[in-house]
Amino acid sequence: MRRVSLLACLLLAVGACAPGLPALPFVSGPSPARDDVSSWPPADAALASATAAMTQLKTLREHVVTRTYRNEELFLSLDSERAYVAPDRRYERMEGRSAVEAVQGETVQIGAKFFKRVGKEGQWQEFPWTDTVDWPGHEYTFMGVHGVTYAGAGEVNGRPARILVIQHEGAAETRNAGWQFQTRLWIDPTTNYFLQRVTTGSIEQPDPIAGKPMVQRYEGTWTYMDHNGSIAVSAPIGAD
Repeated sequence: MRRVSLLACLLLAVGACAPGLPALPFVSGPSPARDDVSSWPPADAALASATAAMTQLKTLREHVVTRTYRNEELFLSLDSERAYVAPDRRYERMEGRSAVEAVQGETVQIGAKFFKRVGKEGQWQEFPWTDTVDWPGHEYTFMGVHGVTYAGAGEVNGRPARILVIQHEGAAETRNAGWQFQTRLWIDPTTNYFLQRVTTGSIEQPDPIAGKPMVQRYEGTWTYMDHNGSIAVSAPIGAD
């Protein structure tokens, strides 16, 4: 019942907060001589510049694929398409799966107004909501960073990129305290925008029922598109 309850709430929870295979092809092999790593800025400075560039965005689309495992058994998966319009608009079309069920739906949030529908043909409904969207906000800031290095050059969908490897920890404010993460981040060297992010993480917690530790593992891939593109997010017509 715990798994069913989690997935049944996913459409609501995913509207307020936010592992897998890459959504678009990427390459991390050799690159032209112009991508000589010795000429790049320090890795931590590159991360700071990229975070600042993402924080100044007005619009963005992203494709997200996440997988969460418990003792190597799939616990929850999420496949999602999202669109953002600063400062307070967010759209998401998602499909979530647990070991026992699947749910599809869409959500729209505009400020403190939250709309959702379940399934492709479901009726849009408006729900009372206490959280407001603040985008970009700190969406692209990594918490608990304790190591940043370069992994070399690569590409995302034909666009050249510099790849960072980030070691970081979860935090209470992101609802993942105790987790240890490693992220590979593809950054456009011209705009400093994130092009793709691949994060893996794990945590070991006591399991009184099983009498042995439970190991949770997370995998997630984000592919970012249409930075500052022509994107609109509006309230659904005819929502109850």
